[in-house]
Amino acid sequence: MPESQLQSKSEETDSNESTQTRVLVVDDDNVTRGLVKKILTKEGIAFDGAASGEEGLEFLESERPDLIICDIMMPEMDGIEFCARIRLNPVLEDIPLIMFTGLSNMDSLSHAYEAGADDYIIKPLRQVELISRVGHHIDEYRRKRDAKNRIQNLNNQNESKTKFLGVASHDLRNPLVSIRGISQYLDSEKFGPLNEDQRELVSTIVQASESMLTLVEDLLDVSMFESGQMRIDPEAQSLESLIDHAITLHFSSASNKNIRLIKGSKSSDTDAELDGRLVSRVIDNLISNAIKFSLPGTEIRLLLESDESSVTLKVEDQGPGIPETEFDALFKEFGRTSNLPTGGESSSGIGLFVCHRIVLRHGDNISAENRSEGGARFTVNFNRTITNE
Repeated sequence: MPESQLQSKSEETDSNESTQTRVLVVDDDNVTRGLVKKILTKEGIAFDGAASGEEGLEFLESERPDLIICDIMMPEMDGIEFCARIRLNPVLEDIPLIMFTGLSNMDSLSHAYEAGADDYIIKPLRQVELISRVGHHIDEYRRKRDAKNRIQNLNNQNESKTKFLGVASHDLRNPLVSIRGISQYLDSEKFGPLNEDQRELVSTIVQASESMLTLVEDLLDVSMFESGQMRIDPEAQSLESLIDHAITLHFSSASNKNIRLIKGSKSSDTDAELDGRLVSRVIDNLISNAIKFSLPGTEIRLLLESDESSVTLKVEDQGPGIPETEFDALFKEFGRTSNLPTGGESSSGIGLFVCHRIVLRHGDNISAENRSEGGARFTVNFNRTITNE
């Protein structure tokens, strides 16, 4: 069995002892192991010894040292094979490994490095060199291990946030749909005519519920992106039909700012393989974004073009355009430009990010540019058939 200076159970509960550095030395020479043990224990480093590669592997089945030192020349399993077998184990592959070698075995070092060794020390041992090499590699290993643990903790926290975001968004969506539906029904005056004050209040409820529902659906989409659960279910769809539906939905909010939504089409065939629900989210977000940043009395044009392989939607507004230095922020999560909505609307910075992810998921592309006559133009190109599942 391996030689060890292991702490008792009571000592392991002590915070100082539980973090004590440990080094495994694998060498068939008792004298070398004894010398290394003496040097390391003086430095406060716990020593674990193994007289063969097989003993070393047996020890590593249950223990995780901070560093491994191994002699190249050993009977049966030599140091190179021992090193190679360690590097094949994902649990052990990051532990630094130093090789002991004599001057007569220097030619074997290239094979040792190929097997995964990190460094070497020439026999006979020198105390200063041993302490220096051991200290350096342990410090590097612990820094990498701590960074890896921090990253894992952040990933765990992010996963929890994503789950919470998804659950909260899903639970909020249903009551918001009900509020919007009821307020729209009231706005239609099917329950009876409304006076001016009532109409204004109901219109405010309609706009607020639509804005909140859009935000909740964007957050729900983001949580699905982050969790890898966003799937597309493509089928033949008329892009023009989806646009007509979106114009109907946004007619009220555009009219409230005296903005005209104008559709123009240069094609009689706008069919493509699309996920109708998700592409509708793209169209809704682009129209909503254009309304937010357009001045009252202006126009928003939705232009359709097509060729044999693709269908293209262009959404053009007459707003302030996109600041030249802020294009990079457009399609990033929570990315916003310095422009403010012209009617005091809220802007989360999620909508264009969702558009970008949905379009990419379809294997298509979305871009933005400033128009020479003023305003911004967003262009989405949809392939007629899905090219990137």
